[in-house]
Amino acid sequence: GTRFSSGPPVRGFLVAPAPRRRWPRRSPAASPQALEDHYSPSRWGCARAQTLLHVPYGSGDREKLDIYFPTDPSETFPALVYIHGGYWQCMSKDDSGFAAPPLVSQGVAVVAVGYDIAPEGHMDTMVLQVRRSLAFLAEQYPRIRGIYLCGHSAGAHLAAMVLSTDWTEFQVVPDIKGAVLVSGVYDLEPILHTYVNDALNMSREVAQRNSPMRHVPPAVPAACEVLVAVAQHDSPEFRRQSQEYSQALRAAGWSVSLLDLAGVDHFDVIEKLSEDSYLLTQVGSRAVPRQITCQEVQGQGLFTGCSSSQVILNMISRA
Repeated sequence: GTRFSSGPPVRGFLVAPAPRRRWPRRSPAASPQALEDHYSPSRWGCARAQTLLHVPYGSGDREKLDIYFPTDPSETFPALVYIHGGYWQCMSKDDSGFAAPPLVSQGVAVVAVGYDIAPEGHMDTMVLQVRRSLAFLAEQYPRIRGIYLCGHSAGAHLAAMVLSTDWTEFQVVPDIKGAVLVSGVYDLEPILHTYVNDALNMSREVAQRNSPMRHVPPAVPAACEVLVAVAQHDSPEFRRQSQEYSQALRAAGWSVSLLDLAGVDHFDVIEKLSEDSYLLTQVGSRAVPRQITCQEVQGQGLFTGCSSSQVILNMISRA
């Protein structure tokens, strides 16, 4: 596991100070009002998109999807599947609609995934639920012509686990064409002895079984494009894991880019998805000119060269 140079282990992993400003001290204990203030843009998704809310993909209370359809859908359309973060123990799909407006306006559906969270939910269950949600989409919504995963923090971990799925167990193979993994955790062992694991109660075996770094499958010809994004002001551990996971994907033959985002921290790196001009927002739309490409920085320098919507949207335009 990773050793930390000073302070309790969780500081090294989650709240290490950044060079120019301290890493924000938000936690699973944040007040409901603070979370509402921070994630109220979710309401914009409902107001500005045609939606299906609480669509069950299983029998559990949290096994539901919120689907935001394109404002002017074509016969078929791509879908961005968003998996929320929250230390695997807070937040929900209901806080995820903020990502919808700039994408649905460009012909892209947005699907927010609900899953069990700790302490009721266990890591094995969360991973299985997210995989099952993708199988459900593939079976029930044939108009979706390509699925693009997007996850933040714990959600990026779950999205990365989707990439390692053996779909023969599900009798369906979702058409996953891309993945945008934002400030994710790809090796769970370093958090075993932090407060984050108090609610998760993971053993070493569970952590290893659910660590994407340990389960990178060899790329097949149809393997999707992967964008691993990390914030300039993320903690050193998040930045290290993002670099090492992108290197592991590349070594296995995947098409992967590492995106180092300037001027943002672990939280506003994803919250800005509600802004049309934000760079990550545009990883999702067909409307972006093909000459706008994702810059691979490999840990050297910061990506500041184009608007954030241009990277999700451009990934779709290349498919």
